[in-house]
Amino acid sequence: MLVRKAAVEDVGLWDEAYFLHCEDLDWCMRFRQHGWKILFVPDARVMHHHGHCSRSRPFFVEWHKHKGMIRFYHKFFKHQYPSVLMWLVNVGVWLRFAMVSVYHSFKLLAKRFGLTRE
Repeated sequence: MLVRKAAVEDVGLWDEAYFLHCEDLDWCMRFRQHGWKILFVPDARVMHHHGHCSRSRPFFVEWHKHKGMIRFYHKFFKHQYPSVLMWLVNVGVWLRFAMVSVYHSFKLLAKRFGLTRE
């Protein structure tokens, strides 16, 4: 991310209450709320060479990713939408976490029993 110094001074630094994910979404939302433009360049290529944490601790990473999503939705949308909708968002996020966890469980089992090409 490239951010103007004036924008950071206006909005502040990242919200440290996020652990692993969604802090960038939070920051962009705050920039928009303060009238700053967000530019997205879809052709920009980024390579993440390591990714060790997500490979070695997929449940840990997914837990914090989904927890970050809940924090983001509550922080920015709790007062805009009815409680029932926020409840549905919570259910949807945690159902997604459950499905991703099942996927990772099957991957780990397949690896343990030699059913993968890795």
